[in-house]
Amino acid sequence: MFEPFYTLNAWLMRYVVGSWAEDEELEWARENVLDSHRSPNKIADVCHSMVKYTLYNDDGVSVHHPGFYYYKPVTLEWIHKIGGVCGAISKFGTSMAQAFGIPALPVGQPGHCAYIWLKDGTTWTLGNDISGWGGSTVHGGIQYTWRREAPFMLMMHDAQMDSQSYRLSEKMRIIAESFSKAGDRFEILEDATTICPQNYDAWNNIKSSLLQHDLKRDTLETSLLPTLLTFEEIRKKEKNIAVTKEVKTSINQKKAYVIVEGNSEWVSTAEAAWVEINLGTPCSIKELKIHWWGHSRSKDYDISAEIDGKFLKVRSENDERKEGWFNGWSIIQGWDMKTTKILLDLREGQLDPWYRKYHFGIRQIIILGVEHAREETVSLNKPIETNIQNNGAQLVDGDKQTLWISKVSSSWIRIDLNGICTIGNITLDWNKNIDGKQNIETIVGGSTTSAVTGHFRQVMISNSASWLNFNLTSSPSYSLREIEVVGTCYTAVDILKMKISMAFSTNSVSDIYLKK
Repeated sequence: MFEPFYTLNAWLMRYVVGSWAEDEELEWARENVLDSHRSPNKIADVCHSMVKYTLYNDDGVSVHHPGFYYYKPVTLEWIHKIGGVCGAISKFGTSMAQAFGIPALPVGQPGHCAYIWLKDGTTWTLGNDISGWGGSTVHGGIQYTWRREAPFMLMMHDAQMDSQSYRLSEKMRIIAESFSKAGDRFEILEDATTICPQNYDAWNNIKSSLLQHDLKRDTLETSLLPTLLTFEEIRKKEKNIAVTKEVKTSINQKKAYVIVEGNSEWVSTAEAAWVEINLGTPCSIKELKIHWWGHSRSKDYDISAEIDGKFLKVRSENDERKEGWFNGWSIIQGWDMKTTKILLDLREGQLDPWYRKYHFGIRQIIILGVEHAREETVSLNKPIETNIQNNGAQLVDGDKQTLWISKVSSSWIRIDLNGICTIGNITLDWNKNIDGKQNIETIVGGSTTSAVTGHFRQVMISNSASWLNFNLTSSPSYSLREIEVVGTCYTAVDILKMKISMAFSTNSVSDIYLKK
């Protein structure tokens, strides 16, 4: 057995002792493995050297016919002698790893069988792969964590690496589900996901707790506000904003995802191609880096940015700085305009030296930049109350021809934003002059987060709010056309997705699947 076997916990041991291979087959594996792969970081991939990929045996019998293996038990030795297709190769790789105490299991992919194994006893790695983690599901006859797709193995592995936190999180989840008051479920589960973000069951339960009729709005907002504030601080920092983003390509769409994941390569047989990366939110771009595959790079390309809904050419190959030649990089300085999509038009490629058919190959595109929230009028048509009963909707109807008038010297206006919003600015559109003095309060979870007092037509407020209170004083009457609050509003689900993004910033697969 390889050394990592002796450190496995019970969860990992399941994927060693649960082997489909008989004891005699595992002994054969240990005796016959190639010396070049007799190590914990190579063992599973020996299948590619020891199993011939073939659709027919030596007598011309199809792999789909029961006589392909001459009606004999399909042992590892027999697979080694006869060969096979994806299922045989993945079974062989899985069993070879298990023979030496390395956890492994087959996984399904569209029209294909792959496998995953704990390379070096530390990192779950895809083998015989064609669709990546995002395209990997389950395989019959295998116990999968949480009965979910293969990528959830990564999440459980991280949870198992801090078993004390995972156990505590599970205890809290069970208490929340079985022993707590209905109105307390969300708070307990929210804490459980903080203690162990990898506890999928806790996330699954928190989803249903949001529908609990006893859940108080103030409790929900107070619990979520720290997450929103932390996320906004992280958002302001420069990072690789391409990670996990949607990628479209003119060709070979199946492999488009690797362009932002960086764990393989996307290739094109076409002499001209394009790649589009959807950043999702407006972003400032500091630098764009293209890691080419071999020397199959574009000698003539344009980079366009979607700005305010229209694509504009911002850079070309003339702006690049090259680093290296074979598997080299093109490094392009960024631009200031807020960008939502980036489009690369590739021309004049160079055929690869191995297959002589791929004109372009990209290992990864890294986009360094800063994400910005999409701002809008968050007050538009929101619930509103004023000191005048059943009067106030005209302040948030978007119509500057309507007018709200109060002839009470101490008047007030209260707007429910129906979510937690980050506020940029507030405009008070007075009918004529500014009437009196205004005190504006931002409120989250029943508590005031900020307050400003003055004579305002527009005020900049960099704070969060779910409610806005306007107290109007020092005038016998007030006449307003509109109150326009500009910012970004988030639901509870939006903020929980932020928490997921922060918890799994280094694990894009878990991030994607938990958000779903």
